Amino acid sequence: MIKLNSKQIKYLKSLSHHLKPIVTIGKDGVNDGVIESISQVLEKNELIKIKFNKNKSSKDDLSNQIITSIDCSKVSIIGNTLIIFKKSSNMKYRQININKLS
Repeated sequence: MIKLNSKQIKYLKSLSHHLKPIVTIGKDGVNDGVIESISQVLEKNELIKIKFNKNKSSKDDLSNQIITSIDCSKVSIIGNTLIIFKKSSNMKYRQININKLS
């Protein structure tokens, strides 16, 4: 997991502004299938939004569970939407360079 600084978070938030939530967490919460699909989408997109439809009261716990399981960085939680970032391991999917913002 990369520790993001405030400039990196601000930059990633601006990039995520136009994104639609790709994954929705329903009443069943977070399970292996959800983690696997988030991981696959994150590998291709690097920056995604996850919407909490149910379990809104436990979204912080579920967010931490997702971040720990996938080893990604939390950019922000806005309302019931989690924004996460992870640099793709595949060079052809790497589009976001946050190193310049150190």
